Amino acid sequence: MSAQNQPKPSDTKEKKSLTLQQKSFLISGAGHLFIVLSLLVSFKFSAAPVDLATGDKDTQAPNIIEATFIDSNVIEQNKREKQQSEAEAKRKQDQEAANKRKEVERKRQESDTADKVKRKKAADAKKQKEEQLSKERELQQKARLAQEKAQKQEIEKARQDKADQERAVRDNAMQEKMQLEQADRNERRQRQILSELQIANSKIKARIEQNLIQTGSIVGKSCRLRLRIASNGLVLDAVGTGDESLCLALRTAAMKAGTLPMPSNKDVNEKLRDTTLVYEN
Repeated sequence: MSAQNQPKPSDTKEKKSLTLQQKSFLISGAGHLFIVLSLLVSFKFSAAPVDLATGDKDTQAPNIIEATFIDSNVIEQNKREKQQSEAEAKRKQDQEAANKRKEVERKRQESDTADKVKRKKAADAKKQKEEQLSKERELQQKARLAQEKAQKQEIEKARQDKADQERAVRDNAMQEKMQLEQADRNERRQRQILSELQIANSKIKARIEQNLIQTGSIVGKSCRLRLRIASNGLVLDAVGTGDESLCLALRTAAMKAGTLPMPSNKDVNEKLRDTTLVYEN
């Protein structure tokens, strides 16, 4: 049945109220009818007296209606009964209204309780669903962050490995360059030392030859003279290998020279402290 065909609660209430009013009117009408009937019964109808001798009626005497009024106690009794009936009807009406209100209130409370239970269930279901969704989002977020972290670490590792390789290449190239440069410097230094050493040896040899006494016995002879010289050029010792006469003459000349010319270069000076000169006379 559609909502248009169903009676509205207000229509039902009005119909029930009319029924109660009709009952009250019926009870009231029954009371009045009872009074009227009581009044009618209280009237006594009497005909004209009949002559027993002749049997004729007295035509001259009119019909007389005698009315006897109802006792006041009866009226009060009827009134009380009417009031009681009306009071009983009103009591029943009030009771029915009260029962109806109680029933409406009970149904309202049941409906409110049912609505509360329904709303609570819906709220609990919604809360549970939201918590589940929140947990799922949290797990997804954690998984996403973990994946991003792993990707970042992988990218960083690749970048670091590449940087290490490039740095290693640069370091190797730099090391090789430095080694080459150092080798070049060493080579230049050695050449310089040899050059200065040759110059210094030539000067020392020339100084010793200046003090050498030339004799016929040393002509065409050779000698390897090993000198030990102090850093200031002082001859500490001289030992010759070769012709005895020439070696003796060279040793005498070296010791007589006193202080030999020494270079300021420390490396050259260090090498000259133990040097060997070759003489061919």
